[in-house]
Amino acid sequence: MAYSKKELRQAYIARLQQLDLNTRLYEERRLASLLYDQPEWLNAKTIATTLSQSFEIDTAPIILHARHMGQQVVIPRTLPNRQMEFVELNEDTDFDETSFGILEPRQGKVYSPDEIDLIVVPGVAFTVSGHRIGFGGGYYDRYLQNYNGPTISMALTTQLANENEWLPEEFDQHIDKVLYLPEI
Repeated sequence: MAYSKKELRQAYIARLQQLDLNTRLYEERRLASLLYDQPEWLNAKTIATTLSQSFEIDTAPIILHARHMGQQVVIPRTLPNRQMEFVELNEDTDFDETSFGILEPRQGKVYSPDEIDLIVVPGVAFTVSGHRIGFGGGYYDRYLQNYNGPTISMALTTQLANENEWLPEEFDQHIDKVLYLPEI
């Protein structure tokens, strides 16, 4: 029996919430190290990522690493009609909390898609080939339609899906590279 993306999303979020903390921290550190070694990361002057929620891969170390390396970090701000834009993150950034409990920058310079060198795309589940189930709003899929730069996602072991677990829909945007840990 095939499951809907909504059912799969709920199942993968439950798996993430149940993941052992030590396993999560170990995998997050390893995935971050893999990310920092990618040519797309090394060549990027401006990196887009999210401020992670509790069950997502923690992006705080990634943001700190990028800033330490002199890279500009930009984070999403939602707009009407399920659109979003990326806004610079710096020491002066003030935040508003959305109805989803997500912090978004109140003000700051907006970066256009062609000013962003790499987007680290979040999600709930990923296939090795770059298919992704997001959080259900379609914000990233809409944004990525107008973005031509590289995209990378990081997948904890519990987020890796079989290639045929769901059928991508026509508006789903493909991720260029999914970083994951090989099975031991």
